[in-house]
Amino acid sequence: MNLALRVVSGVVLVAVIAAALWIGTPAVAALVGAGALIGAWELRGLLGRMGPTPPAWVILPLSVWLGIRFVLPASDMATDWAFAAAVVVGLLAGLGTRQRFAGWALAVGGATYVGLCLGFWVAIYRWHVPDPSHLGFRLVALALAGAVVGDTAAYFVGSAIGRHPFFHSISPRKSMEGAVAGAVASVLVGALAGPWLIGISVPLGAGLGALMTIAAQGGDLIESAIKREAGVKDSGTLIPGHGGLLDRADSLVLLAPVVYCYLKLIAFP
Repeated sequence: MNLALRVVSGVVLVAVIAAALWIGTPAVAALVGAGALIGAWELRGLLGRMGPTPPAWVILPLSVWLGIRFVLPASDMATDWAFAAAVVVGLLAGLGTRQRFAGWALAVGGATYVGLCLGFWVAIYRWHVPDPSHLGFRLVALALAGAVVGDTAAYFVGSAIGRHPFFHSISPRKSMEGAVAGAVASVLVGALAGPWLIGISVPLGAGLGALMTIAAQGGDLIESAIKREAGVKDSGTLIPGHGGLLDRADSLVLLAPVVYCYLKLIAFP
């Protein structure tokens, strides 16, 4: 793999995310919505290699809706009617188009995995809006830093001294040494940057870091398992040097709901 191309692509991606965070909620929602749409499209292709292809008219709009729902008024934020529409319309329309039930189930499940989870990034960014202190911006920055620093530490330590496999049947290149290094790095980010960025205590920051590494590394492994079952190396070709969007953002999918729940239930109850 061309390391220079990978680095350039990564820098461009970080710049796009930073620009959206700086511009505000409309840009963040647009970015998350686009990410949900592209991620759902890539996931649809992967699932189609394992069995029936999920119908695009279910998985794509449902993923986008679940991704942007937190920008809507509180009365429209609930996911229940969106899922109800996907169930009723999807099943009834499936009768006329002879769609297999398994395809519909994969569509709803895939939209939940991609759209529902990514949507929590919007919720974190909009924390206690309106907020003149821009706490939401700092919350997102902390979560992204925990994932990026942990992933970077895991990559370099695993490449240098990795000897013992970590879920070898799913991702042969990952090592236990790299996973431990990534976990330590994420915990340190939470413990050191948490008090400074969002005003929580060191123990609460360390706890957040521990959950961040579980969610980030778990999300990475889940996407690897899906690709392995589908028999492909990458989820797509969107990002040069990285593959598809899911290949680059796999560690961020499960991270958002975990961070949101921790903040809501423990850090800022």
